[in-house]
Amino acid sequence: MTISVNSKKKQVKKTFEELLMDLQTSNSEKVRYNAARMLGEMGDNKAVDPLIDVLRYDKNGSVRLYAARALGELGDSDATVHLIDSLRNDRNVDVRVRAARALGRLGGEIVVEPLVEALNDENPQVCITATDALIEIGDVATDALMESLDHEKVNVRCDATRALGEIGNKKAVDKLIHMLFDEWVNVRIYAVTSLGKLSDVKAVPALIDVMKNRKENELVRAGAAAALGVLRDQRALLPLRELIMEAEELGELEDTALKSFKKIMAANWQSIPGAAPQKKPVGAL
Repeated sequence: MTISVNSKKKQVKKTFEELLMDLQTSNSEKVRYNAARMLGEMGDNKAVDPLIDVLRYDKNGSVRLYAARALGELGDSDATVHLIDSLRNDRNVDVRVRAARALGRLGGEIVVEPLVEALNDENPQVCITATDALIEIGDVATDALMESLDHEKVNVRCDATRALGEIGNKKAVDKLIHMLFDEWVNVRIYAVTSLGKLSDVKAVPALIDVMKNRKENELVRAGAAAALGVLRDQRALLPLRELIMEAEELGELEDTALKSFKKIMAANWQSIPGAAPQKKPVGAL
């Protein structure tokens, strides 16, 4: 198999063996990281071991970065422990980001713990990428993320709360309801949003309380109102109506409440007394 390498003057086609030679022997970091990138695109798993060696030992961060990306694209589980080591120990932020992304693609229970640890990384981009990787892995990450809701750092609690909503496992509902009382507003915003995404009406009373709480941050209250619209439970109709009617003018909170009220009515009109359209009497104009 050959792959094209673009240059300003001409297009050069290189074979797998030539790219492997570039990766392992070139003195040019640009040649090495381009070789790593193209080996990943080729999809030949014979490149896995050489790429692992580069990930572990190459002194250039850009080369290690492309090696991590290529290993994620190749999807060989032999690379997992080495990517975990890079995520935990590489000093280059971009390498840690790429390692986290690659681990998300590889998946499996073994990658959950190091990715959860990475939520506490000193660099926010690593934290965000690790969160997205955990979301990509899905259900197997739920228990570890639930434990992270008790972490002392607010950014870890925020990321774990967001991830649990995206994963969608209802076993997290009780823990997420508890996060509605977190001292940090960002955590509470993620909590109301995630509770809506889990689609469990068990959260309805707690969300109603948050929405009605005048001492709560307005964005949190609006998020609770929006979540109630997603859940479409009739118990929210009266509290939503009261919030709307009590307002002198419609702000973001009241506008969100109105939209949710309409969603719930549309979903439940057949079971709400007086909501069904009335038939006209025979002979009526």
